[in-house]
Amino acid sequence: MVRSLKFNVTAFFFILTASSVRADVLFEGYSKVMSGGVHIGYAINRYEFDPKKKHFISTSFLKTGELGGSITESLSALATEDLKPISYQYTTLVGATTKTIDAKFEKGKIVATVRDGAKVEKIAKDLPKGTFLSTFLSYVMLKSKDGLKVDTKYDYQAIAEEDAAAYKGLAFIKNEEDFNGMKSLKVLNEFKNSKFVSSISDHGEVFSTKSPAQSISTELVAQPATATGNFQIPTSLLKKLYGDVPTGQINQVSKQAQAAKAAEVGTNPQPSLIPGKQTGVPAGQGLQLKAQPVSEPKAEEHK
Repeated sequence: MVRSLKFNVTAFFFILTASSVRADVLFEGYSKVMSGGVHIGYAINRYEFDPKKKHFISTSFLKTGELGGSITESLSALATEDLKPISYQYTTLVGATTKTIDAKFEKGKIVATVRDGAKVEKIAKDLPKGTFLSTFLSYVMLKSKDGLKVDTKYDYQAIAEEDAAAYKGLAFIKNEEDFNGMKSLKVLNEFKNSKFVSSISDHGEVFSTKSPAQSISTELVAQPATATGNFQIPTSLLKKLYGDVPTGQINQVSKQAQAAKAAEVGTNPQPSLIPGKQTGVPAGQGLQLKAQPVSEPKAEEHK
């Protein structure tokens, strides 16, 4: 899944804290997850910057129904101002099996504890220079010397948070294209021996992702209900992870929908934003540019 799509539920969330409550929200959105044209779940992504500590924060949550393998997944990641990894906590629940990864980075090395069911593994290994957390790929591309522009290649080495391991990757911006009336860039990405196609804004917001080989796709939507559909919304868990329940309105897709609605009624748009939070989207925002396999589709009742 996108842990990138990439979540007994209260048990594993105790390791996640709302450490970013006072940070500026840079991007926040809900994405619809599809498999073979069937709606199988949703993903929530929030990117923040803590101006006091000068840390970037990425928080994501994924929920799929039976057709998507009944996966519940979360990620809370922290990086420095120049996007060097600091730490992350990853949790996934598939059926009755829970896997957690608690990782920290120091002196060019990853030190992690992986708990997979009853199995516990300690990891400590050196990382190639320049390795970053894959959830911050858009930021790294934006902060590179070339930025985001057509016909540009980005060779990189990133941590796949679900594995606590580093892999080589290549992102190539092929051309400009239209996404629901908005200018976007088509990005071809190869990571972990898989190929993905993404549509992103020139500010790094990821509008959509597709994995042709796996028939998996995501699409950023204007309203949370469009993404969540009839799938379970674990409100208490979202509050533990994010500090609140994300409104999903701090992104270009939502702003365009708000402006269009306001134009219809002849009034100024009044976005439903989080009070006191920043509403702009600087370099590197968005859903990470990769996806992971999901099992074949069934329906899950709204709970």
